[in-house]
Amino acid sequence: MRTGERLAHRSALFKIVYFVAVVLGWALLAAAIGAIWLHYFPGRGRVSTAAASAVPLLIGAGIPALVILALTRRWITVVLTVIALGVGIWTQAPLLRGVADPGGDRITVVQANIKLGAGDVDAVVARVRSSGAHLLTIEEMTPAALDRLRRTDLRSMLPYEFAVPGTGGVGTGIFSRYPLRNTAQLTDFGLNNLRADVDLPGAPATTVFAVHPIPPYPYDPARWVREIKLLRDTLHASPAENVIVSGDFNATWDHAQFRALLRNGFRDATEQVGGRWHFTYPTNHWYGPLIGIDHVLARGLTAVSLNTFDVPGSDHRALEVSLTAR
Repeated sequence: MRTGERLAHRSALFKIVYFVAVVLGWALLAAAIGAIWLHYFPGRGRVSTAAASAVPLLIGAGIPALVILALTRRWITVVLTVIALGVGIWTQAPLLRGVADPGGDRITVVQANIKLGAGDVDAVVARVRSSGAHLLTIEEMTPAALDRLRRTDLRSMLPYEFAVPGTGGVGTGIFSRYPLRNTAQLTDFGLNNLRADVDLPGAPATTVFAVHPIPPYPYDPARWVREIKLLRDTLHASPAENVIVSGDFNATWDHAQFRALLRNGFRDATEQVGGRWHFTYPTNHWYGPLIGIDHVLARGLTAVSLNTFDVPGSDHRALEVSLTAR
């Protein structure tokens, strides 16, 4: 091959590589911009609700986009990428900052989804014991799982219960160190969602909710939207000054419907402790949990620590959250 032909061949190859790099950079930038849209605009379809769970990962696509577009000298899109990254980081900033510990009595809540009753309840009880928990909420609690719980020493630590077990993922329970009163099952939910009043250290007349809205996928996402809205209306209508909401919300920070719950004084424990994302689901695959759908929300109390732990047999990591009365 002559020198001129080799140069022409290299030039053509360079143009192809350059074109592919630019297209890839644009595609990654589009993913980051799409993530911002998913964060702010409440999707109602199966694809959009699923994609919203991946917003942090999609925002991260802006980093290689910035590198690629800078190397290819696409300066206008470099500026757009910097803006997109800035806005994307802003959407996640509340999970990074945290708030100051106001002091006061500590209240510890343990939250666990035990996957159709198959989770190891002994692991949950062991965490209640080691943390000195005041409250335990459990979802997907079958009658058999409740029977296993009652055969442990849970009753010596949390002797008061309001449990409505069910087949499959329907059942839910609240277990407490202190007497529960005004117990009720919330209506118009596909799965059992419960509430009760309890006097806690530094927080008398606290209302506790154990919640489990139906998943948006693979089921009907419109029903999930309705249930999240119903949950929001129920929480915001609660007259109690102190409220704890613990459960599997089947929603992440980046679902606008979930953040709509965080009004009227409600805050997410992950946001308050600056705990980043605390992924909890799914745990039954080799790649580990990718999204955080288990939460503890509170009004009138401040979360000061949040830890996750494994429950063998479940597809969720469980939560241990410490709160203090403000």
